[in-house]
Amino acid sequence: MVRDRSRLKLDWRSADRFICAVHSQEPVRGLTHDFYKYPARFSPHFCQATIDSFTCPGDMVADPFAGGGTSLVECRASGRLAVGTDISSLATFVCRVKTRTYSLSDLAYLADWFRDIDLKLDLRQKVPDSDWKHAGYFRNLTTSQTWPIRKSLEAGVWHASRIRNVKREEFVRCVLLRTAQWALDGRKKIPAAKEFRSRVAVTAQKMIEGARIFSASARRADKLTTAAGKSRSVCLQRRAEGLADYVEMTGRKSPKLWITSPPYPGVHILYHRWQVHGGKETPAPFWVANQLDGSGEAYYLMHARREGLNRYHEGIATAFTAARRIAEKDTVVVQMVAFSDPERQLSRYLEVMTSCGFEECVLSEHIDSADGRLWRNVPGRKWHANSKGRLASGREVVLIHRPA
Repeated sequence: MVRDRSRLKLDWRSADRFICAVHSQEPVRGLTHDFYKYPARFSPHFCQATIDSFTCPGDMVADPFAGGGTSLVECRASGRLAVGTDISSLATFVCRVKTRTYSLSDLAYLADWFRDIDLKLDLRQKVPDSDWKHAGYFRNLTTSQTWPIRKSLEAGVWHASRIRNVKREEFVRCVLLRTAQWALDGRKKIPAAKEFRSRVAVTAQKMIEGARIFSASARRADKLTTAAGKSRSVCLQRRAEGLADYVEMTGRKSPKLWITSPPYPGVHILYHRWQVHGGKETPAPFWVANQLDGSGEAYYLMHARREGLNRYHEGIATAFTAARRIAEKDTVVVQMVAFSDPERQLSRYLEVMTSCGFEECVLSEHIDSADGRLWRNVPGRKWHANSKGRLASGREVVLIHRPA
């Protein structure tokens, strides 16, 4: 019941903005948010409202399941110090590209690099044979429909590898990654090579503009942040509990806010694959990003589809026990979670959080739900099986905790 939970005090303006942001159905866009459509992304409006409600410029924010890096981007643009972790090398690659600031010379170079993209992706040119192919990263990209896209990507990746600047090379790879995702992932009809080349040019132009706006926002935030120096966003490839170790090891102050969306218990989401030709999986995104994969579904979801949730809850317990170790009395933990069976799984999840040393809070007595929590309907997620009707995992809940 609501009365059994402690209340978190927010002024009415912040509370109203936070509640509206939770229910926002606006598409993920702005700044660098559209650089890659990482599954189960936060709404930037929700991130921004949460950061503004619970932190001040110069405070540290943590995201132990950083994913596509929405929280890190919003922190960097609003003058917060942010640190995130994710076990996926693809996720950390995306976070790295999205949270970098780019100079005018960087942006000019990138614009010039993509001007002759038709020549760079010409199917008739020969590029050296790739070790990625022999390692299995081209799986399910060898059909008559997909090979022109794959050949275009091979050429683009090869040209990108010749750029003698890591920041610029990874930006180019991210443009190819985003465009290849559009062309291959979940598509019923694969576009022709000519259409793909045209799309790369358009995507590059949009991403360069997004990088320019984000870089300007980050520099403005740096000027406003005086207490803790320049704002930064760091994403580390390690397990969630490694975030607390990093904070302790580097001597940083404790995060004021933990904002995250962990893997959803019992919900099958492909974080590490694209699906082509009716659901056949390919690890190609790791090849385009120049990152190694090699792990299966259970590694990224903390449990396999056909097993119970004991291993999942152990992973959550380990992550938040570490978070509690470095938490201050005013630390706030805000999570966005969905469940395949909310009635049964939510109570268990809350028990795990309690065992880690956190107590659940409610934001306001005016929240319009039976249990006093903020629930939202999820717009356009790929794991919604329309043929089966509305699934339980089509709703997310916001869980708010603080140290007990």
